[in-house]
Amino acid sequence: MITLYTFASPNGQKASILLEELGLTYKVHKVDLVAGEGRQPDYLAVSPIGKIPAVVEDLPGGRKRRLFGSGAILLHYAERTGRLLPEDEDERAEALSWLMLGVSDLGPSGLSKFRFAVMAPEKIPYAIDYFKGELQRIHAAMEERLGVSDYLAGGAFSIADIACFPFVAVAAKAEGNVLDRYPNLKRWHDAVAERPAVKRGMAVPE
Repeated sequence: MITLYTFASPNGQKASILLEELGLTYKVHKVDLVAGEGRQPDYLAVSPIGKIPAVVEDLPGGRKRRLFGSGAILLHYAERTGRLLPEDEDERAEALSWLMLGVSDLGPSGLSKFRFAVMAPEKIPYAIDYFKGELQRIHAAMEERLGVSDYLAGGAFSIADIACFPFVAVAAKAEGNVLDRYPNLKRWHDAVAERPAVKRGMAVPE
């Protein structure tokens, strides 16, 4: 059994989309980050800095295995199942590169823009403009890639798309016309959004 520790955020949605796409059985434990549950000792034993997502696998003999962080979870289950990661070496290289971009660039830039533009008690124009510019740079790179490829890794949907989709989706929802500047990115976003497993994963936790 897999227990997914998550919250209604793009990072959490990456893990639930993955599990839904793979058809793996899992149960959901909602981590109430607003109430501070992420800082409690029980959860820190699962995710050392209290972030989501994380999973715990119940293994034979009473053993447990933890994975924390969306990148580790996506890569672990793709490798374990042999799915959502291309076999072709060139497409695999693209998949891993865009996967890491989603984890290390797109996600942090989106979250940082939100923190400085919405949550911060003092609005700092430099910080807001900086992360807005970073997002535009990333969206432009995705636009170029998706102009020559159906999906980020190549011709097939992969963990690279899962790593990036929730943050593009939240940007599209927050700024309704953001995708109008990027027709290839919009085409990709709309196609991914219609996948049944993606719809189910985006709704976790309820």
